[in-house]
Amino acid sequence: MGFSSSLLRRFAVHHRAVLCCLAALFAVGAGPAHAQESRLAEILKRDKLIVATGNSSVPTGFIDENGKHTGFEVEFARLLANAILGSPDKIEFVVVDAPGRFPAVLSGRVDFGIATATIYPDRAVRLAFTQPYMDSTTFVVVPKDSAIKKIEDLDGADVIFGAPNTAAMIDRAKRYAPKAKAMYFDTDSAAFQALKSRRVSAVQTDSASAEFQVARSNGAWIKLPGQLGSLNGNALFMKPGDFQLWLCLDTIVGEYTHGSRYDEYQALYKKWFGVDPPPARFYSAK
Repeated sequence: MGFSSSLLRRFAVHHRAVLCCLAALFAVGAGPAHAQESRLAEILKRDKLIVATGNSSVPTGFIDENGKHTGFEVEFARLLANAILGSPDKIEFVVVDAPGRFPAVLSGRVDFGIATATIYPDRAVRLAFTQPYMDSTTFVVVPKDSAIKKIEDLDGADVIFGAPNTAAMIDRAKRYAPKAKAMYFDTDSAAFQALKSRRVSAVQTDSASAEFQVARSNGAWIKLPGQLGSLNGNALFMKPGDFQLWLCLDTIVGEYTHGSRYDEYQALYKKWFGVDPPPARFYSAK
């Protein structure tokens, strides 16, 4: 006898319940001989989170004028530490650049990462992602007096198109501006310094960084209409295979973005981006 089609549809809708059941069955079938302690137990014993994040991407993770490591992702990670361990200070940050984000978690050097990592199918093959803690896309920033007025204007031989040096940014430069000369930088900050000095004609970057930089430019820079690619989700990322830690982090992220801790999340989001986040529930939007 097989499952009825209606039951299969119910299982598809309630996918998290299915995952929990499968994890429980696997744990029972594996037996004590194959049991492996979750990293969550290690975190609770050490009483401290170890988290990979950046320090050169404004406004998500950067060093401010007072030498303080801060930003939306840094402070959100502190909310997670408070939720798990009872204090926002029970956390150690390991600073990584974009290429070093994923090796930091895969090597076990950190518990998880929060570093503007977009969920892509090819990444999901080798990493475990929580649900997104923020939406993102890619915007293009140009000087206000630039001859570049729309995204189509980027595809010219006289354009120098700057971007952070990541695989996704390189791919978008090739797709949207194959005729332009591409120039890549280790950090968002370096890319915008190049825009300030006119070494590049335009910069593509994460929407959060673009909005922040334009707002702080005193009118010198503008954001081109439209976006490169689709709307994405930025999420916590970790080494795959640890269901207990993943479920803990995924559940807590959900409680902040659309659950019991939404008020705290809303205040943090507005602090860094100047607007309210998406509503906790679509049907609660005014």
